[in-house]
Amino acid sequence: MKHDRTIRILHIFIIITVFTQLLTELFMQVPKPGEKIDPLMGLIFSAHEIMGMVVLTIVIVYLMIVGDKEEHRSRLFPWLTADGRSGLICELKRDVPGWFKGILSKPEDAHLIAGSVHGLGIILAFLLGATGCIIYLGMKHDGSMPPAIKSIREFHELLGTTMWIFVCGHLFMATMHQIKGHRVLQAMFSGEK
Repeated sequence: MKHDRTIRILHIFIIITVFTQLLTELFMQVPKPGEKIDPLMGLIFSAHEIMGMVVLTIVIVYLMIVGDKEEHRSRLFPWLTADGRSGLICELKRDVPGWFKGILSKPEDAHLIAGSVHGLGIILAFLLGATGCIIYLGMKHDGSMPPAIKSIREFHELLGTTMWIFVCGHLFMATMHQIKGHRVLQAMFSGEK
């Protein structure tokens, strides 16, 4: 499937910013009341906060563009309509058993599955950015926060782990499609059909 140029560019920005977020999360140190923070780790934490707002902005722009066209909405969020849910269930019943045998449908034949996966990734990135912004606004300079913000931080951390699983799974499936000759990376990054 050939992707719109704007969608391709935003997808690249989402990949870069989300991956940056995942990497900074590995090395940052979150401020804690009464504890001294290493200056470098604190700088990485600040970069994580700023990049989180960038991710959220890009995802919101992406959703605004996607939400403007029915074809994009139905591709990323097929479960929102009865026909989309029905088609998605049919694709899942047809394709999932083959996955365990190393059989992958061509992307154009499984567009509702692929679209749903991308849609879930966008929702996950949005939730991570939104919860991160709430934490940013609710946390004091010394790292102290009210109980509600602590709960949101725990949810944010769970979402972060989920994003790691999503990214690894996404990379695995893209690699498998490339090995099968489906050229999904060329379609996304160069606009090739």
